[in-house]
Formats: sequence, structure tokens, C-alpha cells
Amino acid sequence: MTAWAISSPRRQAPKKLSPPSATAMQSKTMPRASNKIFYLALMAGLSFLLIIGLPAISVFAASGAPTATPGPLPPASPLLQTPEAPKNPLAADHGAVIYWSHCMACHGDKGQGLTEEWRKVGFGTDMDCWTSQCHASETAAPKYKFPRQVPPVIGASALLRFATARDLYRHIQAAMPWWDPGALAKKDAWALAAYLLRENGHLSSGLKLDARQAVLIPVHLPVRSQESEQASQYALVGLLMLSVMALATFNQINAKKEPPLVNVSGMRPNFFHHLHPPSLPAPQARWRYTLGAGGLAVFLTLVVGVTGALEMYFYIPTPEQAGLSIQTITFLVPFGGLVRGLHFWAAQALVVVSGIHLLRVVLTGAYSRPRRFNFLLGMVLFVLIFFMNFTGYILRWDDGIHWAMIVGTNLLKSIPVIGSGLYGLIVGGETPGLAMLTRFYAWHIFGLTIIAIVFLVWHIFRVRRDGGISAPAPAQRSDQSRITRFELVRREALAMLIASAWLILLATLIPPPLAAPIRDASLPLNPEVRAPWFFLWVQQLLRYGDAFWMGIIVPVMAILTVSLLPYILPNLPPDQKGRWFPRAGRAAQVMITVAAFAWLTLTILEFVK
Repeated sequence: MTAWAISSPRRQAPKKLSPPSATAMQSKTMPRASNKIFYLALMAGLSFLLIIGLPAISVFAASGAPTATPGPLPPASPLLQTPEAPKNPLAADHGAVIYWSHCMACHGDKGQGLTEEWRKVGFGTDMDCWTSQCHASETAAPKYKFPRQVPPVIGASALLRFATARDLYRHIQAAMPWWDPGALAKKDAWALAAYLLRENGHLSSGLKLDARQAVLIPVHLPVRSQESEQASQYALVGLLMLSVMALATFNQINAKKEPPLVNVSGMRPNFFHHLHPPSLPAPQARWRYTLGAGGLAVFLTLVVGVTGALEMYFYIPTPEQAGLSIQTITFLVPFGGLVRGLHFWAAQALVVVSGIHLLRVVLTGAYSRPRRFNFLLGMVLFVLIFFMNFTGYILRWDDGIHWAMIVGTNLLKSIPVIGSGLYGLIVGGETPGLAMLTRFYAWHIFGLTIIAIVFLVWHIFRVRRDGGISAPAPAQRSDQSRITRFELVRREALAMLIASAWLILLATLIPPPLAAPIRDASLPLNPEVRAPWFFLWVQQLLRYGDAFWMGIIVPVMAILTVSLLPYILPNLPPDQKGRWFPRAGRAAQVMITVAAFAWLTLTILEFVK
């Protein structure tokens, strides 16, 4: 296309197309002539330009040379001129130059896209870019094909596929410019993203756009400064850490003054104290034995429940509003980003802590009688945690959950005989939509939550019923010391303060993932989209064989095998209970270690793909 060649003559069938420039669009096609009159006229015109000076040259460049067909030319757009940077240019000002030189040819001088009006202004007689000599399919490089439709990047309907500034930057860095994806330097990509956000009214004046700020800047919502909220969150973390140090110091002082089984403070047991046994064996109450995993799991469950209830006030469970309501919670509701971050990170930590608790129970032999049934209750809770994470993950209803939604539900179809019925029961129709989102919302908020609460209370009750924490018989203990319930509650409070500080810090520094809302759930899957991290091992298994066997049978058999360990393996002798790696529990230790290693390996293999 002549409009994309600044001053050099048109080359036939170029091997590689050079990037379009806006200056190139300022010149028009020069008609060829072989008679002497034309060359004399051309020489006379050039002489005239040299006489009147450089200003006339710029005017000529802006208006274009005469074409074969006489008539008025379309008015030139102001953006056809090189953008003038201010005295103290910002990143967005640099992005304006990047847009002018790399993006304007396709996306328009006003960001309106490759409209017919813009093609007339920018290209003149060569406005049909896909049929001209430079970009015809038979001469274009095989690396790309000239697009016929280019979406707008400025305006009310622009950038709908992006949720945050980080998503916009990642797309620019990976896919733009279209003739050479990934050619822009990171600095230029950030500058271009800043320019587009500024032109769409979504970038505060003077705000530096970088990786840290990009996740806090929405693309479709009004800009609201969160700097004061972040300062408050950091202050809260500092206050919690001071509380941790004060409580730890108090515990140390109290431990020296308090004889075994004596409450020197004179405190009467309250409701929370009565949830604990009056005393516990000191060796089995130490951090290095329990890892604090059981108590942390209960605390994280409370955090997930409270923050989830707060999110319910703003979440709208419809395909049109679900993704947008998540963005509203994140960017518009005061401290909404913190609440959502706490909900997300507490849910992820609950999976990890529950897994650590399961490993601790097996590796210390705490699964044998009389705790076999309670171990089974714990396994049911462990599975429920995965399902609650999965249903909550789907409620985001954005492009990031597309794989999990489509592949996860389609696995049900692979079950013989009952697969289609289960799929219809879960999805509520032939394809995911309103019925599926409503059902997942009901299961996440009511169904699974009520079941999990029942099993959690039952599990805690059985701990007391089965004699508390697993420990050797009193006559076989080398250390007879015990701690009171008051000391245990202080230790638990210390663990909760530390966990709270970490959760707030994670929610502040690493916001939860957020992508553009799903516009059509029936569209093909994006190959770059993955399952949630806790199901990456299933995604990797699906690469090795049939979906029914790898996606259903293998995971179910693994869960059943671990659940039935107490009923398959012999009980531990009383003298080997309450310690790490008892000799009589070698078989269980090997089995749980192999299962954990297989899960970790499959997860890493899928993550690095």
C-alpha cells in the first residue's frame, strides 16, 4: 500500500512488510507517466517548493500530491501529524507517539478502529487495504494476514476484553503490533497502555503505570484512588505484628510463672476455653508436633465465611453481571479489594493447610483407633474444601475460569450410563449459562457450606470424644507435663494474629486474579487458560489417556485409598502414638508420601508447560 511507504517507491512482493507509520499515510499514489510534459511539470513543482520554503513542504505533505482523479480530498485528521510531547512528558505522552507510529494505521486516528471513514482519510484510493498490492494475500508474508476488521481502542465499547491495566499491557506485549507480535519493548508497551487508559478516562493524572499499580486500575470502571486504603492495610499489618510480639512476650513470661495445670491469672473458662479440653500433654501440644495446622484450618474457614458473606451484598449471579460485579467489588467498593483478597487467599491457604494437616495426621500415626472414623470425617472435609474452591472459582465468570468450567463439567459426560444426566443436573442445560451459574452459586453459598459446617462441627466434636490429641498412654510417657486450656488458647491466638497479618499482606501486594467477563461460554477454549492450581494435576492426567479413567477413576481411587488407610492397615502400638514417623506406620507413611509426591509432580509438570 502506497500510504504505508513514506518516500521509497513501491516494491513488488516484499519478503517482509515493514510496520505501518502514520507519516506514510500522508502521501498519495503518484500516477505514472512516460511523456516529457509530466516530468517537466514535476520539476517545476519541486522548484516551486524549494523557492517557497519548508513550510510549504509540510503543507504539501499534509494535503497529499495530486491524484489521477481530480476532486476534493477528505480532511486530514489532526493525529496524522506527529504528536507533540509536553515539556515534562509522562509515559502516556510517550505512548501517544507509539500509537501514532505503530497502531494508528489499523486502529484509527481517534481509536475508532478500521472504519470506512478512517480508511478514506488515511489511505485515499488505497483504502481497500486487503486488495491493494502491498497487502494482497498472494504477496503478503505468510507470517500474518491483513485484518479486515479491527476493533476500536478508544470509546465506550473499546477494550471490552480486558479487566485491568495489567491485562491490557500483557496483550500489547504478546500480540501487538500485529505484523510483528512482541516487538515492542516493555517500556513502550507500558507507555502505550498508559496512553490508551488515559484516552479512555481510566488513568489518574500523573499516576505511574507499572506492574504493581496495573492490577489496581480497572479498564471499564471509574478510577478510584486506593492509596489511602493501602496505607491503612499496611498499618493494620504493622499493628498485628506488634500484637504478635506482645502476645509472644506475655506467653513467655506466663510460662515461667505458671505451674502445670494452674491458672495463675484466675481467669474463669469462657465459651472459647470450653471448646478445648482442660489440659493437654505438653509434648503433643508443641508447634513442632501439631504444626498448628488443625487450628489454622478452622480459623481460615471462619475468614472465608465472613468475607464471603460480605461479598454477597454486591455479587450478582447472572452471566451478564457476575464478572462486572466482581470488578465492582474489587475497584469501587471501599476496601472491597481487601475483602476479596482475604477471601481468595484464605481459600487457597485452606487447601494448603488442610493438606499439611492430613500429612501430619498420617505421618504421626494419629489415624489409628479410636480415631479411624474421625480420620474419615476429615477426608470428607478435605474433599469438600476442593469442591467449595472450585464452585467459588467458577463464580468469577471470567475468561480465566473458562477451562475449568468447560472441561470440568464435560468430564461428567464421560461417566457411563449416568454421565449425561449428571451433566444436565449440574449445568442445567446443554451449554453453560444462567442455570449453571445459579446452581453453582446455590451450592457454594448454601449446599456445600451447610454440609461443610456439619462435618466440621462433627470432626471437632470427635476430637474431644476420642480423647483429644493422639498421645501415648499415661504410663508410657517419658514426659508427664501438661498445659492448660488457657495456654492453648493463647497459642492459638498467636497463630491467628500471624495468619491474619500474612493474609492482609498477600491481599495488598498480590491481588486475586481477575480477567474480562465471559461474553459467550460456547466459544472455543483459549489454549493458554489453565485449570485452578489445585486441579492442575487433573489437567496433567488428562494428557495421558481417556478422560473417564484419568479425570474420574484415578482421582477417585487415590482419594478412596487414602481415606481407607486406617481400615486397611493395622493399628499402632500404644507406645508409638504421638510421635513423628512411628515404626509400625511405615506402610501408611510410604503411601501418603508417594501420593503427595505424585500430586506435586503432576502439578509442576502442568504449571511449567
